[in-house]
Amino acid sequence: MGVSVDINKQEREYKDFTLADENVVRLLIQYRSKYDLLHNANINIDISQAGDEFDFNQELIVMYASLDKVIEQCIESRRFKEKHIKLLELLFDGNTLQDIVAMDIGFKKSATYDLFDRMVARIVEFNKKNWLEVMDKKGFTKWCEVNANVTL
Repeated sequence: MGVSVDINKQEREYKDFTLADENVVRLLIQYRSKYDLLHNANINIDISQAGDEFDFNQELIVMYASLDKVIEQCIESRRFKEKHIKLLELLFDGNTLQDIVAMDIGFKKSATYDLFDRMVARIVEFNKKNWLEVMDKKGFTKWCEVNANVTL
């Protein structure tokens, strides 16, 4: 999935982001606690109050929803193990890779960076697989093979 997200300010030019880009996936994961205001949000359910109110970027929320769906597929297919899931949780909570290594909870420095890189690659791989399936269902199999240098 790709969306245009205004990463600078409303008056500036939009840039395209997609889960097919490893750098985008890395940044979405590493900065989720800062930019995904709905992640682990507590919603005010008191009927006499309007609820929690804050500004949010709808396109970015959709991007995180798509990321969550792909991560869920990685877990269901057993491509992510407990260590992957724990690393994601720690990153989503706002910890950096350096923080996680310093915690001394079983994540060694080089192995943690490699684990993160493999997770990102798997997310991109699953996103690509999903995209190809959708394109195939819509009858664009030949277009995919010719233009995207991929096969189903």
